[in-house]
Amino acid sequence: MLNRRDKRRYLAVWDGDHSRDHRKMVELISKRNSELFGQIATEKANIRFIGIDEKQIIILSCKLEALGTLLSTIVLMESPMLLLRISGTLKALRRFLRDAETSVLSP
Repeated sequence: MLNRRDKRRYLAVWDGDHSRDHRKMVELISKRNSELFGQIATEKANIRFIGIDEKQIIILSCKLEALGTLLSTIVLMESPMLLLRISGTLKALRRFLRDAETSVLSP
């Protein structure tokens, strides 16, 4: 049997409330996911904090199998959050965020 790595997806999420710590925001997402789908599903999702963009955009990662549950969790959060982009690679996600920034700033 082959040992395969799990496929991951990277999400760019914008938090409407900038007063919170970004690592705390990931903990709130994990807690809400646990409330909705259970602790085992949350552990299998393997939600991780990757980093913060210069525009205060939070980058998360999760397993592909749990992407649907994570999207549902983000929608059902009590604080306003906006999902900007989902990508299969971190490089493509950062390229999109960089290109989106330059296209918004140029007329």
